[in-house]
Amino acid sequence: MNRYSDGYSLRLARPEEAEALHALMMGVWEGLENREVFAVEDLDLDWVRDKLGPGGFGVVACGPDGRLAGMLLMAYPGLSPENLGWDVGLPEAELNRVCLMETAAVLPAHRGHGLERRMLAFAEEQMAGSPFRYLMATISPDNPPSLRSAEKCGYRILTTKEKYGGHLRHILGKPVNGAGWAELLPGE
Repeated sequence: MNRYSDGYSLRLARPEEAEALHALMMGVWEGLENREVFAVEDLDLDWVRDKLGPGGFGVVACGPDGRLAGMLLMAYPGLSPENLGWDVGLPEAELNRVCLMETAAVLPAHRGHGLERRMLAFAEEQMAGSPFRYLMATISPDNPPSLRSAEKCGYRILTTKEKYGGHLRHILGKPVNGAGWAELLPGE
């Protein structure tokens, strides 16, 4: 667990928290003025459970009162069509080394404390020494706060295209565990 001087703390999510994380994610989505920036309407509780089991892992942020303030779900997509490596032309041999930042949500009362950035950094710490070499994510061009958080963590925009039923998304990536930018940005 990581504790910060402002009273917030981060830890790995537990499988039994799936319902609470799903409720937080859906509550944040329902409260958005522009719901297209956060395409989670089709993600059910079983999807969250998978990410807290063999399909990935989660990070939770707790507020100074110890209650849930935010969440981040990471996924191991393997060779599935959801692997963003396909979208950027990553060689098939490298696709099993991609980990996705699937979804992040912070309750409105806790925004402005850098929780998304902190959760991304915490997730990356958990992956140190793992076989994963590429962290990838999608972010709506209409969501500058999330884009800034990812960029502060070292993610770069690799391409922009329609995803999730026609929603325009930046596809971002970051090499980790000894990988370099050459695989993600072959033109550089």
